[in-house]
Amino acid sequence: MKQLTVLKLGGSAITDKSRKLTPDLVTIHRSADQIAKYKRLMILLHGGGSFAHPFAKRGNLAKGFKDRSQFKALDETELYLDQLSRIIQVALLQRNVGFVPFRPMSYMETSQGSLSRAFLDPITDALRLGLVPLSHGDVVMDSKIGFSIVSADQLASLFALKLKASNVLFGSDVDGIYSADPKRSKTAQLVKEVNKKNYRKIRAALRKSPPGDVTGGMLAKFSQAVILAKNGCESYIFNLRREGMLEALLSGKSQGLECTRFETWRKPRVN
Repeated sequence: MKQLTVLKLGGSAITDKSRKLTPDLVTIHRSADQIAKYKRLMILLHGGGSFAHPFAKRGNLAKGFKDRSQFKALDETELYLDQLSRIIQVALLQRNVGFVPFRPMSYMETSQGSLSRAFLDPITDALRLGLVPLSHGDVVMDSKIGFSIVSADQLASLFALKLKASNVLFGSDVDGIYSADPKRSKTAQLVKEVNKKNYRKIRAALRKSPPGDVTGGMLAKFSQAVILAKNGCESYIFNLRREGMLEALLSGKSQGLECTRFETWRKPRVN
């Protein structure tokens, strides 16, 4: 779709991941301000952060169904994800943003943890009306292992490729991809551009870092951005909590920003 942006609000940025069920209302409402000003097509996604990861991890939901003892963790994950989504919905509603929420559980299925089917027609219908489809990482049903987890990063890549988005913006709680974990190393340096020449070296460094949350952390985000780059879709990983960053990226003013840009491997696809 012409001039479609996929924006992902990272769970690490819109929640306090060190405290269960704690939203970062400042970041959520500041993001909503910029979304309300944006006049082109947008799909809005968000991670689960402290509203999902603690419960999904406790129930080992990413590994599929083992026994009925996992059901409480599954129910808690769904309940609290819905609560976080509603907090975002209220922020959008207060700014008169027309949106439609879509739960991945209802429009997609996996097989052995890999996406096998997705029914995107209602989402494209919403876009044609000028509405903002709102979705999030989620537990989804799996035809082989009962259920699995689909991250918002995976959804961002799926929507961008299927609907031919112009770009994808991954909002995080750090400025982008670093040479080492910036929360652990004082010598970590920001990688401002990932391209065909350097991505393997950067990927190798990320693989040495701690695995992160149940959806794979920064390595998973990096992997999805590389998939996008190989298919001609530009993307950025940026600090959603840094004031002015989202506004600049939505305005197309990325030059000189403290973030990571993924240069496309080939020419962008014709929309």
